[in-house]
Amino acid sequence: MGENMGDRLQVFKAAAVQASAVFLDREASVDKACSLIDEAGKNGAQLIVLPEVFIPGGPYWAWTMPLRDGLKFSAELYQNSVEIPSAATARLGAAARRAEAYVVIGVNERSGTTIYNTLIFFDREGRIFGKHRKFKGTGSEKLVWGDGDGSTHKVYDTEVGKLGGLICGEHLMVLPGYTLAAMGEQVHVAAWVGFASSDIFETEICSRYHALTYNTHVICSQSVVDEAVRKKLGVDTIKLGNAWSGIIEGGTGKMIAGPIPPDQEGILYGEIDLNKAVPHYFIRDAAGHYRPKQFRVYFDDRELNALTIDYPGDEAAPEKGSLQEPRIQSKAATE
Repeated sequence: MGENMGDRLQVFKAAAVQASAVFLDREASVDKACSLIDEAGKNGAQLIVLPEVFIPGGPYWAWTMPLRDGLKFSAELYQNSVEIPSAATARLGAAARRAEAYVVIGVNERSGTTIYNTLIFFDREGRIFGKHRKFKGTGSEKLVWGDGDGSTHKVYDTEVGKLGGLICGEHLMVLPGYTLAAMGEQVHVAAWVGFASSDIFETEICSRYHALTYNTHVICSQSVVDEAVRKKLGVDTIKLGNAWSGIIEGGTGKMIAGPIPPDQEGILYGEIDLNKAVPHYFIRDAAGHYRPKQFRVYFDDRELNALTIDYPGDEAAPEKGSLQEPRIQSKAATE
């Protein structure tokens, strides 16, 4: 009789994109993203990760000029941001479908009068199955982006494993990463924007720490800062390049692929074998049986909107006290 292998976890090819956005140009950034997805798909990637706010780039003016001087760029960002769903997301979904791959990409999401820093998750058929809004902008970014909430902080059960993600400085918030691990995350997207002034050792440390601490395979994708950013803003002190991308093994923190030079564009490929993390469950499992039971986290997964409306006598209304989006009140409810 052959050896009983038991249950085997997924093994697949992942791609981490390191590239610059077409700064403050939504349509051109979507074009570039679709081209990169096509390329990675042709090379057999089953999960393709693109950087934070790749469409259409990061708010570097918030870090380099006074608020009122930067408002014109914030307005331009708003006009070039992505609504979900929209023609832009349809094009990205079509690229995911052509590649027959899961795709995770960072966008500036426009919702009403607010911009959110958002990761969009596409399945192999090009359908949006999830999104994650950054909980809070880092530093001066608070002047541009609204705050996310717990309703978009999830782990998704996919054909490439239990998939979650965080954006840039969220990796330094501690509890977002811990809660993803507690939800069973096996594959982690670490999306970063190219830094205006920080050192990219932060990206490497946070990404490899997540892999080591939570036994989660990490696909880290960071954008390249190019000369177009300096030219558009008229600021020559913004660092160029400043990207670190890699594919990292869960449980060991070892590099599977990358990094590539911080000023170069490229796509990294690596085999993710979820089985390799399993032995480490018995050594350090920070959100499992290795966690000290004296510490517990309480998580609010409600959608926290600006307005909640109660509809007396309307059975179709949201539950009283819930924080769902308000609806237009029906005629029957007003009679």
